[in-house]
Amino acid sequence: MMITKINGNGSCLFIILLLSVVFTSCNDIVKYDEGYTPAEQEANSGAPVITAVYDVADTKMENPITEGTTGQMVTIAGRNLNNVRSVKFNTVECDMSNVYTAATKAVVQIPSKLSMEQVHKIEYTTDQGTASFAFTIPFPDLTVSGLDCEFKNGGQPIVIKGKNFDIYGFDSGASKVTLNGAELTPTNISATSMTVDIPEGTADNSVILLTWTTSSGHGQTAALPYRPTAHLMYGDFEGVSMNIDGAVKDHLSIDDDSSTGGTTASLGHKHLHITGSYGAWAWNTIDLSCNMSEVEGDLANLDDYVMKFEVLTARNFPMPIETGLKFNINWSTDWQWNIGDGAGINTNGDWQTVTLPVSGMATKGISRPGSWQTLRIILQPQVAMDMDFRMGNFRIEKK
Repeated sequence: MMITKINGNGSCLFIILLLSVVFTSCNDIVKYDEGYTPAEQEANSGAPVITAVYDVADTKMENPITEGTTGQMVTIAGRNLNNVRSVKFNTVECDMSNVYTAATKAVVQIPSKLSMEQVHKIEYTTDQGTASFAFTIPFPDLTVSGLDCEFKNGGQPIVIKGKNFDIYGFDSGASKVTLNGAELTPTNISATSMTVDIPEGTADNSVILLTWTTSSGHGQTAALPYRPTAHLMYGDFEGVSMNIDGAVKDHLSIDDDSSTGGTTASLGHKHLHITGSYGAWAWNTIDLSCNMSEVEGDLANLDDYVMKFEVLTARNFPMPIETGLKFNINWSTDWQWNIGDGAGINTNGDWQTVTLPVSGMATKGISRPGSWQTLRIILQPQVAMDMDFRMGNFRIEKK
């Protein structure tokens, strides 16, 4: 704080100037000098120089860092750092309203946006020039986990799920989505998902292909099956031996697509429909046995395989984790499904694809194609509840 006394016409005027935070009018840059020494407030005597970077929590600036993460606040140490014009990390400019400068240090926030130009440096520009400093912002990999529902009807939007879609250029055309070779236009692109429209008349067993380039320049692809029917275990349940025990015996039906009107997906095959009231810890089993269907690969390493199926919960009957669903294959150890990663599932009357690891439910192995195999579905709710849900198109797929 600086106090200035001005005399004039026998009167005294005290003007208090608060200089702890001063906003410049041209670019909304903040000059933060509370507690700074006079030397730190001095004008630049030459081009900027960066000597080190620290996490902003390291107030004593004892542990310099050479890489950071998006959104992280850091302190840039050096000389001639006042009158800053721009600060860039990997060519992406910082929000200059969050830059606080002094002659020997500047506090900045690493941009949340990432650039595919991995130049691995900070560019700090003042009225006297630009300084470069080696600094890495690790670029995250693109992860593709699957579709919200692999059996969406043609003419419907389908959601592709994963991580980091928003930084890989799907909006600019740098990365692409195709369906059987025809390009699709992604919309609603976020960090965890994006949407494409499936054309009317798209055939079963089509392939949605994502193509992108990594930050190191390597091309990558991910293939997602659309309406895959080649490895269905039960089809329309013809020739399937069913052994049902418990209260579910009176509340299980085999339904077709006509029973689920108004959905954006259709399985094309019959499915299990479970309804009714169940007491806490009531034991119910559904055993489905038939010759094993064809599977890609030799099943030598079950960690390479998943079991997929579609699930639909009626609008007023969500499926909480307390539903207590377990699976085992060929009388292996019962494998508990952590429904919705502990949050449960509510599909609001539409179909959703579920993907579960096979290895935990098939500790005794999986039968070779053409030989007898049993899938046991165990329903043991942890609390008394009413249920109304459907499951269908069970299949074992290679990851």
